[in-house]
Amino acid sequence: MEREIALEGCVNFRDLGGYVAEGGIVRWRRLFRSDALHELTQADVAALRELGVTTVIDLRSDFERAHDGGPHPLDGAVELVRAPIIDEGNGHLMADTSLTLAQRYARIMESTGTALADAVSAIAEAPGAAVFHCAAGKDRTGLVSAAVLGTLGVSDEDVVADYAMTGRNLVDIQARLERHAAYERTYAYLPRDAMTAETDTMGALIADLRARHGDMPALLRSLGVADATIARLRATLIER
Repeated sequence: MEREIALEGCVNFRDLGGYVAEGGIVRWRRLFRSDALHELTQADVAALRELGVTTVIDLRSDFERAHDGGPHPLDGAVELVRAPIIDEGNGHLMADTSLTLAQRYARIMESTGTALADAVSAIAEAPGAAVFHCAAGKDRTGLVSAAVLGTLGVSDEDVVADYAMTGRNLVDIQARLERHAAYERTYAYLPRDAMTAETDTMGALIADLRARHGDMPALLRSLGVADATIARLRATLIER
């Protein structure tokens, strides 16, 4: 089954199914990750309907939603969950060059307030397929992917490879973002490593979190995700 799905309005939409998980494989066509969906065409909306998408988790900040693209084209057609992984409370971390990109990622995951827990809960409770997205589908989307896949028992190697897969789309992602005024300030202060998707970055993030939390379920529990939600996530997404 195809992992990368071509759409007209975004460039980094793909399926998280098929990875070997604890006790089975991750279900195909049940969970997707993406760059921003606000430029979806009517054909794209129809394609997502065909895929059975019922839940969209928007990881962007309030500022981005207000200044980048107008109303969400799926608003009203699906359950739209807002879960800003990076906001005014932790946004400075992405510009902190005293930390590696992996360290910045780890600190962001630990300081998302309820956003990461809200995203995971929405995925677990989705009545059909769910898709989560940020602007590029790399950083915030990559963190949610790592948390979910790690909790499902997907190997570190597959989590790393899934993150790095965005690298092939970075040129198109950057070109798309540069068309939007909302990201002019972002490019002014972001370190250059923030526009990379290297395997070493995700590998280091996983090692960092494991050293301090034990595993991804433990991190999620520390952020308020209930054991029942973790069990529901596994039951929903693992095909045994």
